[in-house]
Amino acid sequence: MSEINRSETWKVESTGIDRVPDAEQTGKPLELFWIWSAANIGILGVVYGAIIVAFGLSFIQSILAALVGVASFALVGYTSFAGKRGRTSTLTLSRVIFGLKGNIAPTTFSWINLMGWEAVNVITGTLTLAALFQAIGLGESHSLTAISLLLFGGLTIVVSLLGQNTVVWMQSWFSRIFGTMTLIVVLYIVFTTEWGKVLSLPSGSWLTGFLPAVSVIAAGTGISWAIAGADYSRYQSPESSDKSIFAAVVGGACLPLILLMFTGILLSVQLPDLASAANPIALIGSVLPKWMAIPYLLAATAGIVTIAVLSLYSASLNLLTLGVKVKQSLAVSIDAVVILGIAIYVLFISGDFMGPFISFLVFCGVFLAAWEAIFILDYAKVRRHHGYDGNALYGLNGQNRGVRKVPLFCWFLGALCGLLVTKTGFIDGPLAKGLFADSSLGLFVSFLVSLIAYGLYLASNKGHQ
Repeated sequence: MSEINRSETWKVESTGIDRVPDAEQTGKPLELFWIWSAANIGILGVVYGAIIVAFGLSFIQSILAALVGVASFALVGYTSFAGKRGRTSTLTLSRVIFGLKGNIAPTTFSWINLMGWEAVNVITGTLTLAALFQAIGLGESHSLTAISLLLFGGLTIVVSLLGQNTVVWMQSWFSRIFGTMTLIVVLYIVFTTEWGKVLSLPSGSWLTGFLPAVSVIAAGTGISWAIAGADYSRYQSPESSDKSIFAAVVGGACLPLILLMFTGILLSVQLPDLASAANPIALIGSVLPKWMAIPYLLAATAGIVTIAVLSLYSASLNLLTLGVKVKQSLAVSIDAVVILGIAIYVLFISGDFMGPFISFLVFCGVFLAAWEAIFILDYAKVRRHHGYDGNALYGLNGQNRGVRKVPLFCWFLGALCGLLVTKTGFIDGPLAKGLFADSSLGLFVSFLVSLIAYGLYLASNKGHQ
């Protein structure tokens, strides 16, 4: 990430959810490439690869599932177009669709989703730090996990005090370091993998194995990130072409993710229990020589710290969109208590990281996919041609302050239909049987239902503004 990116982040911090002035729309598509690369170079990508294989897929099926799953970043590429045109954050642009009060529902859910991802960052960071200690020679124990949680939490707080510009600068360097070390690890694994075992993995069901794998990867990558597409593209120059923006966003996100998932797929042959392990990160470190494992896990921990800090900023944009005005210290304290509670439950009570993680991805994915269908169709049919009305965005002159009931109903309808046919692990839909029993097709159902419902609404000529 270049010096331009650090300046750009400062502008985001000072602008909040206000529209970016024309004079400050100077960003280039290449900057988006590095932003999305940095956001997706993380050790969790290796775990995604293990999750794919855990669905009982062959090597070729696993590679295809990874490619199709990360193709969901096309959604992020498309929401990035809206950022260039609307010049503000994604969920703020969503106000023109649902109304200021109506937008509270999807924005609240988006904030909950970001909170969940903050918890995932803390849990992953704790497990990575614990894996680092184990690589040094310390034995696995609850005490070690507790110490790792305290240290990781403390590191996150300390780094957050350094300021946004410093954090982004740190992330850019950790991304370069971790990315380079990942390439070294991949080469090591490629040359030490028993390729006979890899290529002899039996094929799994395309319906009950391949589709669930694709849906989980899509839910954890493009579907989860689409709510932030405009957050980073709103500084793009009007001269930046949509094709260049799309290529930068999708390419920047997909290239590191595909490499990391490929690593996870290969590691799953050596570590069959990788996807079900209480600490999958420690298992990853166990197959590497110490000279490689220690610096690799150290760089991974540092990278997750900066990602965790930056995710707090993303959550704050949603709070601003909701109209919540609290001191930053209070907001951070509330976030910290909730996240700590989730982390303690997963690490010390349930003892299962993968189960709750996949349930979280699928549950959130149903709601996010329904919202994304509406947002993208609204841009394609309305905003791309007519732009975003500033009065409607901020409720000026009494405009758009209430609830736009039909779009909100389209969102709820899609999410409800998706939940009815989805097993999330803690909420199982009554219609999740037969074809839908283990396929996770609810993500696609929610997207299609909301897309069709909102499309019919726009076709009636009542949805145009």
